[in-house]
Amino acid sequence: MINLWYEDFHLPPGMNGPRKLLINLKESLIDSSIPFSINSEEYKINFLVHYDEYAYPKHEKLEHNTCFIGPQFWPFNDYGRFLIEHPEYYNKIIAPSEWIKSKFINKFNIPEHKISIWPVGIKTLSTEKKIEFDCLIYFKRRNTEELKIVQDFLEGLGISYKVVSYGNYQDNDLEKLCSKCRFCFLLNGTESQGIAVQEIMSTNTPLFVWDVTEWTDQGEDYRVPATSIPYWTDECGKVFYTKEDMDIAFFEFYDIMDKYNPRKYIERELSFKESVKKLMEIIND
Repeated sequence: MINLWYEDFHLPPGMNGPRKLLINLKESLIDSSIPFSINSEEYKINFLVHYDEYAYPKHEKLEHNTCFIGPQFWPFNDYGRFLIEHPEYYNKIIAPSEWIKSKFINKFNIPEHKISIWPVGIKTLSTEKKIEFDCLIYFKRRNTEELKIVQDFLEGLGISYKVVSYGNYQDNDLEKLCSKCRFCFLLNGTESQGIAVQEIMSTNTPLFVWDVTEWTDQGEDYRVPATSIPYWTDECGKVFYTKEDMDIAFFEFYDIMDKYNPRKYIERELSFKESVKKLMEIIND
């Protein structure tokens, strides 16, 4: 009952957010027995998952009030600006999280009623642990000086670790690494949704998070409040914001590490079933 429109040949190699979004979306629709087509108009609803130069000519041929755009929608190119200027060309823009929705409203003046929040579903990965090292450092879009601070901190405490960097791993690598560690130190930039982070959470691996507070990728004019963990509760781990706070925050985290249950949060809020339910509610609204 839904047409998926996207191209993936231009995506970078290795596992990344855009590729993982497509994988999880299709798997979750299959899991919920929702019929879908790919790049063909077989059903009433059109879901343009990626909106770019490849999606634009397809979009032009579709009935615009049937079109849901995103969550991979970039408002800074000609195609994004065109949509912003022509809200009649789509039913809804899909934002992957609350801070992205706020950015669209406050920086691009997209009408709030034209935006819906939808996160793709997260597969629950294995929680079986056979510990080989203490900590997995997940490193993405942060500077190497901060990584060195984290490594020195852990080494000073005699905590063993491995580093995994975004884009340099294959699909099941995170699951394998999480099965061998006690916790994850998240050193990450802003996340629109944070699929890889949520996959780590689904293995029931507690997260110690050096969070950020702003998105500044497009300069001062587009600075907005943001986070590394747009989907989160205290049951998932511990958050801190400055290197000065790391020491105290870590021992508070470490003392109760076995009491965290991030998998429970994923199952409740971000499962395949829950994600498809939210998507159908948006489409049928």
